[in-house]
Order: sequence, then C-alpha cells, then structure tokens
Amino acid sequence: MKQTFTILTLGISFLFQHCRLTESNYHLTLQEAESRYETIENIKYNLDIHLSPKENFTGNVEIQFVGKKIRDLRLDYFLGEILSIKMNGETLTHFEYKNGHVTLPAHRMMIGNNTVLVEFKTPYATTGNGLHKFIDPDDKETYIYSQFEAFHANKMFPCFDQPDLKANFTLHVTAPKPWKIISTTLPVTQPIPNNIDENSHQFPESKRISTYVFSLHAGPYQVWEDKYESIPLRLFVRKSLAKYVDPKDWFTFTKEGFAFFNSYFGIPYPFEKYDQLIVPEFNFGAMENVAAVTFSERFVSRAPMTRGQRENLSDVILHEMAHMWFGNLVTMKWWNGLWLNESFATYMASLAQSKNSEFQETWITFFEKMKQWAYEEDSFSTNHPVEAKVYDTEEAFTQFDGITYGKGASVLKQLVFFIGEESFQRGVQNYLRKYSYSNSTLSDFLKELEFASGFSMKKWSKDWLETKGTNQIELTTVCADNHLYGKLVQSAPGPENKLRDHKTMLGLYYFDKTNKQVSYEEFPVVYSGRSSEAILNVKRCPDYVLLNAEDHDFAVWNWTNLNQENLEFVLEFDKDPMRKLMLWTDFFRQVSLANLTFDAFKDSAVRLYKTETDIKIKRWILSKLAGDNGTTYVTSRFWFPEEKRIIHLDSLQNFILEELNNAKPGSDEQRYLFLSLIDSTYTETSQKRLYDLLENRLNFPGFKIDQDLRWNIIVKLSSLQKDRNKIKTIIDREKKADPSSRGVNSSLAAEASEPNATVKEKWIQVLLNPKVSNYSSSSLRVVSYSLFPEYQKDIQLQFLNLYFDALDRFQHTDDENYLDAFAKSLAPDFCTDETLLILKKFTGNHPKLPVPVRKTLMKQIDSEKKCIQMKNKHKDVILQ
Repeated sequence: MKQTFTILTLGISFLFQHCRLTESNYHLTLQEAESRYETIENIKYNLDIHLSPKENFTGNVEIQFVGKKIRDLRLDYFLGEILSIKMNGETLTHFEYKNGHVTLPAHRMMIGNNTVLVEFKTPYATTGNGLHKFIDPDDKETYIYSQFEAFHANKMFPCFDQPDLKANFTLHVTAPKPWKIISTTLPVTQPIPNNIDENSHQFPESKRISTYVFSLHAGPYQVWEDKYESIPLRLFVRKSLAKYVDPKDWFTFTKEGFAFFNSYFGIPYPFEKYDQLIVPEFNFGAMENVAAVTFSERFVSRAPMTRGQRENLSDVILHEMAHMWFGNLVTMKWWNGLWLNESFATYMASLAQSKNSEFQETWITFFEKMKQWAYEEDSFSTNHPVEAKVYDTEEAFTQFDGITYGKGASVLKQLVFFIGEESFQRGVQNYLRKYSYSNSTLSDFLKELEFASGFSMKKWSKDWLETKGTNQIELTTVCADNHLYGKLVQSAPGPENKLRDHKTMLGLYYFDKTNKQVSYEEFPVVYSGRSSEAILNVKRCPDYVLLNAEDHDFAVWNWTNLNQENLEFVLEFDKDPMRKLMLWTDFFRQVSLANLTFDAFKDSAVRLYKTETDIKIKRWILSKLAGDNGTTYVTSRFWFPEEKRIIHLDSLQNFILEELNNAKPGSDEQRYLFLSLIDSTYTETSQKRLYDLLENRLNFPGFKIDQDLRWNIIVKLSSLQKDRNKIKTIIDREKKADPSSRGVNSSLAAEASEPNATVKEKWIQVLLNPKVSNYSSSSLRVVSYSLFPEYQKDIQLQFLNLYFDALDRFQHTDDENYLDAFAKSLAPDFCTDETLLILKKFTGNHPKLPVPVRKTLMKQIDSEKKCIQMKNKHKDVILQ
C-alpha cells in the first residue's frame, strides 16, 4: 500500500526525549547486514503481545544476544511507537530512532551476554505486510495474520531482521477469548484471573529460525484437525468462508507431501506441528512460515473446483511444505540466495506431485506456467542471473520473479537430467544434514552436489546460475539412407549471456497419413559451444523433428522453417499432451516474435480445438484466443478499425458458443469456455447475450452461473456500458445479494471499470491517497487492475501525466506490493511509438525511482517494443 507518511511522535516519558522517524529510506543493505552479523550471535526473542480489535497492538520484547564486537548496533523497527528501551538493565534516555531503526549505542554494548528490553506500540497493517488486520464485512469479525518476508518482521516488533541472524522465539499473547492464536509452536491457553474478556496464550520456545519465517495469527477462525503419523495437522479459515472449503483435499495433499518429503530428504519433518491458514487480503499465493503456512483465499472457490484448480492447490501446498526443509531448516545467508529457496521448492513440488499424487500431468503444468514465466522474464532487459546480486531489502522484493522461481527450477531440472536423480537426492540430503538450523551459501550447496555426483559444479554454476540470459537454438537436419544428420547452432543474445552446456532430447515423428496416425522415437543429445553435430541411425527419415522433447533443457528453439502442414498433423494426431503443448507454445511464439499473424494462428487454433481431447491444451488455446489482457487474439483486435473488430470478435464468440453447446454439461471445459465467452465480449450482440445469461433468459445445459461468475459478467458489462441505468441497478442488486469481501471488491471493480473519465478521476485520486481512503491495499489493487481495460485506452490517455506524476512522488519506504501493483496496472500499454518514447524519456530522467517501479517501467518499455513489432506484422491484414 502506498503510504503517506507523517512524522510519528514517539512515546512520552520523563526518562527520555522524543525521537522521530523522519528519513525516507529504511531498507537494510547487504553491508549493514554483514556488519551486524559480525557483531552479534546467539539471539533469543521473548515476546509479549497484547492483541485487541483496536487500531494498534502493544507489546514488549526482550532480546538476548551475545556481543562479539563493541560498535553501534542497528535494531530494526518501522513506523511504530517506542515507549521505552532498556539495555543491559539501564534505561536509554537518549537514543537515535530514524530510517526505520533504532541505533543501540556502542558504549552500552558488552562483549558476551547482552539484553535489550523494548516496550512498543504498533499500528495494524492494511497492506498485507507486518501484522495485518481484516474486518470481515459478512459478520464484522476481526482476523489478524502476519507476513514478514522479506523485511517486514520489524513492522510488528523491534528485531534484527535479516535471514542469517537466526534466533529462538518465545511468545506470550493476550487476546480476546473467542480468538484462536497461532504461531510457530503449540500454545498453552489459559483464562486470566479477574479478566472475563481475554485469554493468555503461552508458546514454548521455538527452534532456531529466521525472523522472516516467524509468525503470529489470530481471530475466531474455523479449524479442522487431522494428523500425519505423530504430526498434528490443522487447517484454519475465517468462519464466513468455511462452507466453501474442502478440508479433505487439503489434508490429503498435505499427507502426500509429508510421505514424499520425509523419505526424499532423509530428515523427518523438523518442527512439532503443521498448521495451514487461509487468510484474507494476502499479497502472495502462500508463505512458508515455520509450522504455520499462510495461503491466499484465492485457493477457496465458491464453485466446485476444476481439476486444474485442485492441481494448483496441491502444487502450492507441496511448494510451501518443501520450504520447511529448504528455507526454514536450512536458510540462505542473504537475499541473493533466495532462488535456492524458491527454485528448489518449485522443482520439489512438481517432483512430489509426479511421484506421489493423482496429478501425473504436473510436468506439463510446470512447462506451461513456470517455464514460460521464466522464458518471458529472461527476455526482458531487467533480467538477472539466477544467483543475483541483491544490494538491499528493497531490491530483494524484485527478485520474487520468473527467474527466481521458474528459471531456477528449470535449471535444477536440467541439472538432475545431467547428474541423475539419485546423485541429486544424495547431495540434497547431505546438504540438509550439514546445515540444519543454520545458514548456507550457493557454494555450500554445490559442494555437496559435487561430492555426491562427481560432476564438476563450478563451470555449471558459472554458466547457469551466475550468468543471465537464455540460449537460442537453431536445428538443421538432413536425412538419407536411414541416417539423420543434425546440427545444433547455439547463440547467446543479450548482454552478459554466454554459450552453455546442454542436455536435451531430440524427438522424431513418422507419419501414416493414410490412417491419420503418428509414431515417435527420441534420442538424448548433449550439445555445447557455438555448434554441435551428430549422426543418428533411424528406422526411416522422420517427417517432423521436435527439439527438447521432454522439456529437460532450458533454451528457446528458433524455428527456421515453419512447415505448418506437418506441424498441424502432429498437433492433431499425436496422443502425448506434453509434446503437443510444447509445439503449440512454440507455434504461438512465432506470433509474439512477429513471424506470424494472430489471424493465421487463430485459424489453426479454431480448427484443431475441435479435434483436441486434452483439457489442458484446450484451456491453453482458449487463453491465447479469448483472453482480454496480455498478448491474445482478442487484444490484438483493438489494432483494427471498429467495423473489422466487431466482425472478428463476433466470429470468435460464435466459435465459443458452438463449443459451449457441444461441451459435456458440468465439465471443466464448459467452465473454461464460459469464462472465454465473458472475456471476449465486446460487441452489442455479445453484451446482450451476457445480460440474457445474467437474467436467466439464456442458459447452457448442466452449467450453473455461480456468484463469482455473475460478478465477472457484471464487471465486463460495466466496463462497456455508457448507459448506466441498467447496469447500476444490477450492481446494487448483487451488492445486497453478496455482502462478502469478494462481493465488496467486485462491486468496486465494476464501478472503477465504468467508461467515464469522471469516475476514473475519482478512483485515481483514491489510489494516489490510499491512507485516507479506508480501503486496504488488496481492495485498491482490485480497483487499479479494473480501471483501464483494453478498449478504454482513449480514457487512459487523459491520465498519463497524472500517472507519471504519481510515480515521481513514490518513496522507497512505500509498501513495495502497492508500488508494484500501481505501476503495473496503470502503466501505458498503447502499443505506439509515442508511448514508447514517453516511457523511455521518463525512465531516463528519473534514475532514483523506487526499485519495483523502475523495474516495471523498464519491462513495459520492452513490452511496447514487442507489441509494436507484432502490430506492424498485421499492417496488411488491418488494411485489407
């Protein structure tokens, strides 16, 4: 949340003077973290917190540590009120509090044991970071949860907030009696004498963990309980959402994870219990707090979950569980090592699904989501090595991206293909045993892998982890007399890229066009340097060749010759969904590279959709055709004159309608088609159809329009309707029918999407001044992403100067999640040379923008370049 800062008056006491938070930049630098690590060790926190439904909470923290050097010591604490500080038994009457931290003076430090006692008062957060408070609009109950990664524990209590200063935590909480209190260990809960309103919750000392994975959650949560062997399992959700949660799936996926990870890692789960909390207004998908994992409420569906949603839930549960070992038991020393936490958890979640779950299609999903996210992120000028240099905690936020998650996991998958699964597992087990409850670096991890596998890791690390960029591969084949000659030419476009060693699979297709069948075989191939050649003995000359057939490699295949007839034969008659999705993705890449028009892609996609049987591929095709944001056929129609646009979009809607009527009633495909129908609505005819669906004048057999789909329809119609009487009546009706937080946010989205400059002005002013708006950051993000759909660029243009002025006023202390959402959602994406020039000038003239904002603008510049190239490819089609 963008915050407007005021000077905070600290606690008044005759014992010390007022101290003020006056500076704008509070982020911890690597240099400061290294200095503090050299200064103290053996840290223990004894926290006593008093929670209430008020705007603030109070507490005191006793911090014990061993001093190694005598020097000033930074104690992190942001935007709160310090009531008193004692250090080694003496009250500090004068201390420096600015830049989001207290400076503990060197002359009070001792070599050996030290104790600091701080009494404080902290406001609850509405940004999703720190200790966040949410009031449920359904029943007015209060829910509280913490989010501390990467540098937000200090927004709850004073601490040494860096990953390599691990500590033991003891916690005592006083809170209202109906509230359940959850943290890292299991509490002893007792009534308080002479206090009928509150209970006491005493949590025993935790194991040594980092501040960013400590947690505190509170509220009248609904809870379900289960057990895996001796591990207590609990699942929490707010009461008004409980009826939509299926605890059976949650516990099943959790138990599958424990069964796999306990065996794979060779170390039993290292903590005493395992809680999972589904929390409102969460900024991320989930967070691996030790033994108390938080999940976004996006994982709760108010309609029956599709298989894809269930697979995704399983994946995220397993991802967070993997962190209990890789991240929580063994933790990176600094945020440059974040990739090893996230990449490993991403890879391990897919491995666990493939080995011990119903979702055997997991590697297809990995390719579709993680791999493509990685390729896209690595194509931007803002790309970075997997093991990135991170100067401070502000920059750490920007590392939560497709390289840290997707590319790192893909690189691990490639490494396993090189050294073998057994060697990799043995190296991981040795690493975890050696560094349990401590911190490690990249070299620590690589040493264990090298020892276990005998594979030299130094060059591999330099190539894959410490150098940025994606290799591009061109394949040339010549076949005669059952001998296939293949030549792989590797390039390394972009600054600081390099040629790497790869291991991949070469897939060969043989056609039987008479019987409409394909047969297939594949060969492992190792290649390196600029050019590699090989000769393969084949049963006959192949009709089609597929590079990176099982998706072990990380490289982009540059198609030098698009034989569309043969490609479509494979896409129609191959039975393997992984291979087909890889070819579909490379086919669509030709559109994004401006080698092919959307129109040509759409013709093939519509024809082949009708013969496709795999639901993942069908969903993927629909996303590329009908999605209403990003690079899709629908969004490209807004390059065309209105008359052509209407013809094209009505034609697409007719295709979707035909498939909707043919889809199995109640199937996942039916739901995906219905969502595509909403997304591709634009013309008068399609708008009337949505009204008919909303008012039950039109329906599809076996399909129920649930409340969330109703809101999707309403937001879409609101964004198109200039005559407001009809749609406003419907919005008001739905607000009464759905007073939930989702209903509230959806109604805000419907209002913000109205094609009216006055309405846009109102909401932009709210977004610019969130502190006085009474909206949480979560609600404001919903508004910002609804404000300017693709067909409202003429209105958005009027606010361009206001957008850039706002970016210029952002501070480095503003909430990074809000900065990121504001900059992304309202960034000018007009696909014009003029916009590109404006973005370049502004970014060049403002070198001191907050890091998340600058990264967003640089990526937008790259996206505009790509869009202009694609648009130019369509000039002839547009003019026809």
